[in-house]
Amino acid sequence: MVKVLISYDMQQGKEQECQDYLVNKMAPALARMGFQFSDVWYTIWGGSPEILGGGEVESLEKARSIFESSHWEKLAAGMEQITENFKVRVVQPRDEA
Repeated sequence: MVKVLISYDMQQGKEQECQDYLVNKMAPALARMGFQFSDVWYTIWGGSPEILGGGEVESLEKARSIFESSHWEKLAAGMEQITENFKVRVVQPRDEA
């Protein structure tokens, strides 16, 4: 399993549009592609991204197939229009021995 983290700051005045896009378009499309958010965090104080969401995918190859696809590129382009500092990171877990 690998963890995928998606972070961003909502553009001022586009907060509702951003949340609607995430809930109604991006999350369902990602679920159909094999990725589901397991948690979403909202930062109200500090220098961290305003929104940090994460979920797991069964392998690095699956993460690549999702986040390097043309469908993802279209979803990300929609999000980039209403956010700032939009980033996706894939984190491989350490061996738990």
